[in-house]
Formats: sequence, C-alpha cells, structure tokens
Amino acid sequence: MVSKILRDWDVKLAHVVFAYNRAPPYATTHSPFEVCYGLNPLTSIDLIHIPQESRGSFEAEARAKKIKKQHEQVKA
Repeated sequence: MVSKILRDWDVKLAHVVFAYNRAPPYATTHSPFEVCYGLNPLTSIDLIHIPQESRGSFEAEARAKKIKKQHEQVKA
C-alpha cells in the first residue's frame, strides 16, 4: 500500500510491473510475459521444493509449438 505522503511509490513499482506482466487480460487470455516467453514468471510459491518424481519435463518441440500457438492467438 502506498503511504499517505506518496513518496514510496518507486519502492512498490517493481511489484506492480511484475503483477501486470503476469496477469492475463481478457482479450488474449495470456499474460504479456507468457506471450513472449511461453510461460509465466515464477512467484514465491513456485520456488517451493517439489519431489523429483512429481516434476514434469518440457520437451523443446512441444514447448515451441505451444509458444507459436499462443502467438497466433494473440495476433488474431
């Protein structure tokens, strides 16, 4: 929350930019970050250790196809 004297906005700006870049708008249903990089950036909860057997692995070709599909959806 910004204080009443509005002098600490610069401290909070990075958090606002991060939230904006991670939030999907209604029109595209993909966040700006996801459109560029194919996935959303990590948050604190994403950094919790997950056992190896629970982790998924991305194949490069499948990931590239997903990014291409998202780009086509955003262009449309």
